[in-house]
Amino acid sequence: MQTAVFLMNLGGPRSLDEVEAYLFDLFSDVLPAGLGPLRGPLARIIARRRAPSSSEKYQLIGGRSPLVERTEEQARALATALGAGFSAHLAMRCGHPDSSEGVREALAAGAERAVALPLYPQWANATTRSSLQELRRVWPKEKPLVEVCTWHDHQGWLDAMAATVREAIAQVPAALRERLLVVFSAHGLPVSEVRKGDPYPTYVEISARGTAQRCGLSTSQWLVTFQSRVGPMKWLGPDTVQYLESNAEGRAVVTVPIAFVSEHLETLYDLDILAKEAAEKGGAAYYGRARAVGTRPDFIAALANIVRAAITAQPRAA
Repeated sequence: MQTAVFLMNLGGPRSLDEVEAYLFDLFSDVLPAGLGPLRGPLARIIARRRAPSSSEKYQLIGGRSPLVERTEEQARALATALGAGFSAHLAMRCGHPDSSEGVREALAAGAERAVALPLYPQWANATTRSSLQELRRVWPKEKPLVEVCTWHDHQGWLDAMAATVREAIAQVPAALRERLLVVFSAHGLPVSEVRKGDPYPTYVEISARGTAQRCGLSTSQWLVTFQSRVGPMKWLGPDTVQYLESNAEGRAVVTVPIAFVSEHLETLYDLDILAKEAAEKGGAAYYGRARAVGTRPDFIAALANIVRAAITAQPRAA
């Protein structure tokens, strides 16, 4: 059976010309459905107002989000790892290529079954559930769809994450190693979503702890923070930037993108620019960052294992 694996991620603008359209897709998805017919116009207004400041951020990292390119690289690597009978396609929740485009490509290639593979390691309703719902909507109902929900504690992925952290720690000057502070930074989430039962912060903590243990870090050497807050509502904390401004003095800081598997705005801007500036302002003796796992062979092998395990776990038709 020919199987199409859909690598699902949030997406990003491939050029500055796509920024406003990307933001429109983003806010159309996250605004409450209860707004009814006002949802679209409101999303358009917010996107138009935020586009100039967002474009300035993207300009600082090369004039685009590299997320689509990096995910295409992951798709090619995963298809190779899975071998004959598999193909891999992108299904971005916002921007392009979206789920509809990915499905058309897969069907044209002869796909008879699909595997939904979110590239969000930790389940969150705003990301994983939203992407899964969109793929369910556009994938043919008569063809099987296997869904991966969360892999926050997958041993292969944790091993790959630990390898990137160890590589980053190795760059810390030996004289500063005793003052090491590893900050696992994850995308934030409104506290109201957690109160509704979203397991995201618990899963992030599990991922960070599993990575820290593999690196031999003591409990005083690491913690979890949250970044990329949007809007006036209360979000999960501590905030990455605020924490570093207040707690980095004299420490050798290494930030880790624990909820991101590719380099994009949240790593290249939020961590490499904002978090670095905050650490320096807070008096850090050193600042470094672990790279996203990207197309590391150990990470791609972990994704292949996740896909095969999900297929095996599906009940077979009688």
